[in-house]
Amino acid sequence: MKNGSARLLIQQLVDEHMLKATIMLDGHAVWSKERIVRNARRIVKHKTLYNIEAEDYPILSHYFYQFLTQECGSIAHMDIHGWIHKYPDVNHLRDFFKCNEFGKPVREYIPTWRTDARAIVEAVEQQLFPFLTYMANRESK
Repeated sequence: MKNGSARLLIQQLVDEHMLKATIMLDGHAVWSKERIVRNARRIVKHKTLYNIEAEDYPILSHYFYQFLTQECGSIAHMDIHGWIHKYPDVNHLRDFFKCNEFGKPVREYIPTWRTDARAIVEAVEQQLFPFLTYMANRESK
């Protein structure tokens, strides 16, 4: 089985069995798409990465933060709170996905063989840019 296919199969199994362990393939983590997309939905719903009622409690999960800093072209900004300070709301997160800290759209930053990460980015973009997703689906029919 090719690496890209194996990564998607492992990702599917991680999500199916709700595994919390980090699974590595060829030295790189395979990410749970469901965990990150669920968090993205929550961020879009609240329009912020912080829980406003509990001032220091981030809505951005540590898992999504790790994905952003390890896969998507962002530095850690010291910690999750520093990252949220840089990208405090859903509009900043959208801007980051359009142009990461290395000047590329996140979709183009991730290598093609990282099929699990690319699938996550596509799913997160569907949450962040629902109108564009709707139009793209409509045009493809």
